[in-house]
This record gives sequence, C-alpha cells and structure tokens, in this order.
Amino acid sequence: MDGGVGGGGAAGVASVCVLPPFLSKTYDVVDDPATDLIVSWGQGNKTFVVWNPQEFARDLLPKYFKHNNFSSFVRQLNTYGFRKVDMDRWEFANDGFLRGQKHLLKNINRRKPTHAYGHTKSVLQNPSVPSCVEEGNFGLEEEIERLKRDKNILIQELVELMQQQQQTIYHQLQAFSNRIQGIEQCQRQMLSLLAKVMHNKNNQSIPESSKKKRLSDEGVLDSENFQPSISKAAKSMLIQM
Repeated sequence: MDGGVGGGGAAGVASVCVLPPFLSKTYDVVDDPATDLIVSWGQGNKTFVVWNPQEFARDLLPKYFKHNNFSSFVRQLNTYGFRKVDMDRWEFANDGFLRGQKHLLKNINRRKPTHAYGHTKSVLQNPSVPSCVEEGNFGLEEEIERLKRDKNILIQELVELMQQQQQTIYHQLQAFSNRIQGIEQCQRQMLSLLAKVMHNKNNQSIPESSKKKRLSDEGVLDSENFQPSISKAAKSMLIQM
C-alpha cells in the first residue's frame, strides 16, 4: 500500500528542466538589441555572429560570464556542440539555438569527455565486438574535429593580435617621426634667429671712426673728402702749363 502511494507520488512529480547558465546567458547577450554592434543574430536567425571579438571580450564577457577570455568562450561553445560556419568571421550555429525559440535550448547537451583508451580496452576484452570496428565510433573522430576547430580559432586570434600589434607599432613610429621633424624645425628656427641677433650686434658694436676708415680703405668717400685732392691736382697742372 505504502509502496503504491510512494510510486504514484514519484510519478506525479513534474520534471523540471534547468538550462545550463552558459546557454541561457549566451542566448540573452545575443538576443539583446543593445549589443547588436558587437554580437547579434545572423542572417536567417539560425546563427549568431560576434562582430567585434575585442569589445565582446572586454565589455560583455565580464558582465555575463565573469571573465574576459574569448578563446575560453569559444571552447565552451564547442563543448555544447556549436560549430563555426564561416571561416572569415566568428559565426556559430547549433540546431537548438534559434532566435525566438529559447525553449529549444533544453535540447542542447554538453559533450562528455571522450575516453578513447577505456573504450578501446573494453572492445579488446570483449570478443563479441567485431575487431573491424573503427576508432571513430568511439568518439576519436569527433575529438579530432574539435581539436582542429580549436587550432583554427587560436591561429585566427594570433593573426589578429599580430595585425593589431603591427598597427600599434606603426602609429608609434609615425608619432615619433613627427616629433623629430618638429624638433628639427624648431632648431633651424632658433639658429636662424641667433644668426640675425649676432649680425645686428656686430653692426652696432663697430665705432664710427672705424666705419669711416673702412669706407676710406674701400675707396668709398663722400664729395667733401674728395675736394682737397682735386684742388691740389688742378694747381699742379696749372703750374706745369
């Protein structure tokens, strides 16, 4: 009697589906119109695209996931069966991740770690299993594909970081070159000004008598200085006549 009641009570308990926080938060951040410039639904509403991974990692990951590691976020997506559908951008898809159908998230399951060695060992110990069974049936192919995706993601991130570093170095060198040109121009202006000052100072320091002597030596005299010489020459000519 008690057993029947207990069994009926257990059967009457409704199963409650609790969504993994990662899936729920990812759906919320993608579905939020305020973040469309950083992450949004893709064309057809069956994928989502991270348009700006840098801002996504800097602004959204700490807010929703308490970290700022974009690679870790991508690995989590792979763990839940998301696949990258475009090699030129960060676009991901999953059959249970559709716009306006959040209830489908319950169909997305986290992949369990593959223990290939344990499976292979059990096959070898069980003679009823055909020896021609391929390793892929035990999850090796799936694990290899996941590792390939992770490798491609890391390579793409490395390329982007190198490009950003090159741009930063170029801008720094350009700014440094502009500063050097400005300093050189300032030096030329100062030297020109100093030369003018020295020239004016030299002209002001020459005495008046020295100026007249210099002009006399150069043969540059005014008419008054020439008159005595002219008179003497005229008198000499008259005497000879």
